[in-house]
Amino acid sequence: MLTATHAPQAIDANDKDPKLYSQRAQTHIKLENYLEAAEDAGKAIELDPQTGRHHHRKGVALFHLEEYETAKAAFEAGQALDPNNSSFKTWIRKCAAEIEDEASEVQQAASQPPSKPMTSHGVSSSPSGSQATSPASVLPDNDAPYMPPPADPNLPKYRHQWFQTQTVVEVAVLAKNMTKERVDIQIDKQHLRVVIRDAEGEQEYELDLDLYGEVDPAASKYDLLKSKTEIRLKKSGAIKWPTLEKSNEKADPYAPAPTAAAPPPAVQPKPAYPSSYNRKVFDWDKLESEIKKDEKDEKLEGDAALNKLFKDIYGGSDEDTRRAMNKSFQESNGTVLSTNWKDIGKKKTECTPPSGMEAKKYGKE
Repeated sequence: MLTATHAPQAIDANDKDPKLYSQRAQTHIKLENYLEAAEDAGKAIELDPQTGRHHHRKGVALFHLEEYETAKAAFEAGQALDPNNSSFKTWIRKCAAEIEDEASEVQQAASQPPSKPMTSHGVSSSPSGSQATSPASVLPDNDAPYMPPPADPNLPKYRHQWFQTQTVVEVAVLAKNMTKERVDIQIDKQHLRVVIRDAEGEQEYELDLDLYGEVDPAASKYDLLKSKTEIRLKKSGAIKWPTLEKSNEKADPYAPAPTAAAPPPAVQPKPAYPSSYNRKVFDWDKLESEIKKDEKDEKLEGDAALNKLFKDIYGGSDEDTRRAMNKSFQESNGTVLSTNWKDIGKKKTECTPPSGMEAKKYGKE
């Protein structure tokens, strides 16, 4: 099992193994490093999109980042690959509930009109030098409709926010239900431009930034989600940007990953290595055992459960048992699996089809 201590070395040695990224994502989830977990799970999905576990871990990380719609999409993709895993259904319901709560809060805020502007004691003051106005003329008219002040034309129509990890800067423009026809995104080495047009084709929003650091345009990408437009910029260097836009502030390099420490003497207790998340101290050995237990206790069904059973038997067997399993399975064309080498080693294992079926040689009727 991969721990945060050994993860960089293992991934550097084999950066095309999706299991390593997926296992590190699970470790980040345990450490509550959800942004890093989502990034690692996404990399695992790029390398192996057909494994439901990768989608599950991405969904969990995004859920804790309060990206409920994106998390729901990840769980739904995993459920399509592994429909027998009931955990996906539970997480999808949780996401749907959070999305519904957010929608109701927005609707409630929109339906509540702001209070009318009033001066002290409900009476507006008269300009200096003018005749005092009678009280009846300054009292608010409750029957008149409230007219909100005009919107500031200098304020952008959509908000944007940004996050970063060691390798990626993520920019999210909070524009809902966008289409490719309405959005134009240009990513250059140190420049980002986002233009959004309305249904008539008129420009209604522009985000034009000189970026703090350099990015790789070829490795960067964007997604048009229901709740936002998400842009993932691949950093050219592992530095921590102090700002999204270009500035004179000094960038800090990311701290290198801790190296594996020598084991302490037997008489000493195992130390709890500090993590970069400085509010907690973690026992890495305990964390590793918990992750192993989670994977061991994961409920499998059908062929996956049967394959796991065979692997467990094979992994815990001696050499004669393994030889018996291999020989019987191969010679019987997969119809017999024996662990008795004394019996299997003396003779050829005949093909024994299930009851009601007949064995036929390939190419013959």
